[in-house]
Amino acid sequence: MTPDLCTLGKIIGGGFPLAAIAGRADIMAHFDRARVGDDGFLMQVGTLSGNPVASVAGLATLDILQRPGAYEGAFATGHALMDGLTRLLRDAGLPGQVVGEPVLFDVVFAEGEIRNYRDMQRADAKLAGHFNRHLRQAGILKGDSKYYISLAHTADDIAATLEAFQGAVRAL
Repeated sequence: MTPDLCTLGKIIGGGFPLAAIAGRADIMAHFDRARVGDDGFLMQVGTLSGNPVASVAGLATLDILQRPGAYEGAFATGHALMDGLTRLLRDAGLPGQVVGEPVLFDVVFAEGEIRNYRDMQRADAKLAGHFNRHLRQAGILKGDSKYYISLAHTADDIAATLEAFQGAVRAL
């Protein structure tokens, strides 16, 4: 099923602040005064609207993502990291699980399956904080939540990240 409207952010700017709205032509026409006149016109303004640098970065990002194998490559990187981290946690007997999608995931330190927001409340934030600090000390620049995978990650990056995961798991 195709949605009537779609909002896009973050990735569409290729690292620059950009957002976009996409939708059916009859709905999108309301943002074009020449097509719908003053009575049907909806002004669209926002902090992330009209930045020429971000717009060019967004167009370049879309061009790159349309190349054959782009999504497959990003997902392969994510799968390698998720699978490796899952194995390390299991082998160490830590109560952690890797959740999310291959291009956007995190480790949650909790017993039992994580299916929703309420399940996340059982997570051990202190343990996650220690894990993340160890990763940052090893050169893996990750915030408090989520790993973001990009097409820039190489096989060497994957190996270095898995090595950092191993060190962080050992430290816990």
